[in-house]
Amino acid sequence: MKLPIRKYGDPVLRAKGGRIQEIDDNVRELAANMLETMRSVNGIGLAAQQVGEALRLTIVDISPVEDQLRWPSTEPRLIQNKTCRWCW
Repeated sequence: MKLPIRKYGDPVLRAKGGRIQEIDDNVRELAANMLETMRSVNGIGLAAQQVGEALRLTIVDISPVEDQLRWPSTEPRLIQNKTCRWCW
């Protein structure tokens, strides 16, 4: 479902995102809706605050730039290790 994107001046954009304790169906659904919303405006990244949710959740899709890199992140940090190219 496409979500409304919050505009400059909306207080949620300045709110500190809460930590996500568990990746449950609600978080998965929010991430999927954020991805759909981001793609509908040809974006490459979207934070949960931009759709009105003060959570530490970021969606990034730079697949047109690099070989199909897509990832939702609850802690927006990239860590590279031997078992996966990008982990979150």
